[in-house]
Amino acid sequence: MKKTLPIFLILLLMFALAACQNEDPLPTPVATLAVSSVEGAEDEAVEEATAVPEATDLPESTATPAPPTATPLPPKPLTVCLGAEPTSLFLYGDDSLAATAVRHALYENLYTTLNYQYEPQGLQKLPSLDEGDARIGLVEVNEGDLIVNSAGNVVFLVPGVQFVRGDGEFITFDRTLTGEGAEPLLMQQMTADFTFQPMTWSDGTPVTAADSVFSYEIAASPDLPINQDKIERTASYEATGDLTVTWTGLPGFLDLEYFTNVWTPLPQHQLGDFTAAELLAEESSAPQPLSSGPYVVDAWQRGESLLLRPNPNYYRADAGLPHITELTMRFDLAGETAVNQIAAGCDIVTHDAITLSQTPDVLAAAESGELLATFVSNNIFEHIDFGINSWENYGDGNRNGRPDWFEDTRVRQAITLCTNRQQLVDEITYGQSRILHAYIPDDHPLYPAEAQAWDYDPAAGNGLLDAVGFEDTDGNGFRELVERDLSATIVATTTMSITLSTNSESDIRLRINELVAADLAECGIQVNLTDVNANDWFDDGPFSPLFGRRFDMATFAWRTSIHPPCGLYLSSNVTGPEERGFGGWSNINATGWIDEEYDAACNAALAALPGTPEYTENHLAAARIFTDELPIIPLFEYLKTAVTTPTVLNFQPDPSQPSELWNLAEIDIDE
Repeated sequence: MKKTLPIFLILLLMFALAACQNEDPLPTPVATLAVSSVEGAEDEAVEEATAVPEATDLPESTATPAPPTATPLPPKPLTVCLGAEPTSLFLYGDDSLAATAVRHALYENLYTTLNYQYEPQGLQKLPSLDEGDARIGLVEVNEGDLIVNSAGNVVFLVPGVQFVRGDGEFITFDRTLTGEGAEPLLMQQMTADFTFQPMTWSDGTPVTAADSVFSYEIAASPDLPINQDKIERTASYEATGDLTVTWTGLPGFLDLEYFTNVWTPLPQHQLGDFTAAELLAEESSAPQPLSSGPYVVDAWQRGESLLLRPNPNYYRADAGLPHITELTMRFDLAGETAVNQIAAGCDIVTHDAITLSQTPDVLAAAESGELLATFVSNNIFEHIDFGINSWENYGDGNRNGRPDWFEDTRVRQAITLCTNRQQLVDEITYGQSRILHAYIPDDHPLYPAEAQAWDYDPAAGNGLLDAVGFEDTDGNGFRELVERDLSATIVATTTMSITLSTNSESDIRLRINELVAADLAECGIQVNLTDVNANDWFDDGPFSPLFGRRFDMATFAWRTSIHPPCGLYLSSNVTGPEERGFGGWSNINATGWIDEEYDAACNAALAALPGTPEYTENHLAAARIFTDELPIIPLFEYLKTAVTTPTVLNFQPDPSQPSELWNLAEIDIDE
């Protein structure tokens, strides 16, 4: 069973989950079950969460010819090979990686997510609270109004609903709050203004704010299989000028990503007579939507390729974009290795066509000069959790359970020092990934520069274990926890024997555990390896050994995104029965770790909006505490691998972007 991060993990109290973007959605952290073997691990883990709706039938050719006076460009073809064929190019149709890649050619990015930060592209700027084009005001609410409550859920304001009043006080609604003589009941409400670049559709018609509102109305249709969180929390989305729109959230919805609450325009003058269901239908009579991006569709040979040519009315054409005059997207080579695809005429092979096991061949071809290889994080990180506070008598420290080995921070630090994580990186990812030291990578802007790394140092690890009181008293190579009386006489010993567990379907994790067990034996720690089938391992507690908090050490993965997922380790998210004060058996903090200082920093970070000092300072503080306390051993990131011929220019994969073709207009080829 896949664990999904609940809304309340990334929002605190008055904040609701930031809705998925309608361009390149970033994934929320999930337990990665698809990493079941070295073959294709990193790609399966990403595609697992990607729903593919029914196909939309599109015409073969919709390209608009260039004006007769245009100077012909010298031929400059480029071929991209995808891992699959899109089933639809409609903006709200197929959301697979292949379709996402192609849409970068057809719809201008309104913003990008590069280096874990947002930048405008089709927008003139991103709205900002500091600059006044985003605002938090007060609005009067009455019984029956739709609001976002204190838990971040969309509800009607009725008696018994808990919400945050405009002054920040948490209260429960009753009719006396709005009765005769009562003061107006106020709540906070957020608005954001967006201004589009002066873009033009491929038929020469200007792109307008009304096109974006039309797109919002289509997206809001219940007939579309897309995430509706952002739409459900929208009070209004209105055109305020030819190129300007204003988004207004429901009262109580203070969005972490308010600056992304804008909808990619669709050509209303072309599609305005069609419903959302008609646009999505496989046998739709609707035409292929006009393009606002750098390319238009020329021909689609089903099962083979998609041919695109430059959009003659692309708004950046004066800058010489796009560079390529004939862009071919091939999917007939899916299943071939990346090296074979390059040999078959592909200039770019996207990461969804490359499995982890191909890495040695890719590296060999790169070494010989046949291709260039790029490796970037796919935002899934592998780690080993410590069972710090286990459930009931599993780790209660008495004879009914194992000792509470991991409540002492020094023990966790020692085990991390004894773990050769670079060896894991070298073997599992062929040396292409990197060691992690927290739930975010070292190059994330919110990773503290002074954070403790705990690099492989078994001598230091052994020293810490000595200091805690673990000794090898019987000479068998394994340590015991030694208890002495006042005369220093040994009165009791307990062998430090721990269990390291994971799901049995994952060859990668089984191998990780073998290597870690060998490392820990060098520090005198006896490790017993166990594995459980994924359905039981990832099930909700109390029956799951993982989320039921009945393990010593556990290996699995979480998915992350632009915002640091510090909420994964909040004490409020410790799994356990709610009636006992825990976050529920469906929650996600399996370590049982509780740290008040960390909670304060993480909660303050989640309560702040990006760009504010509170957001930055508290995320840095939380990560700093985390790297000191080590409730887990962060291991490494899984990777997206893409390859190009040596002649491809401006190819810039980024861990923040699902598709490496985000800048198709700038990609060029050196002839």
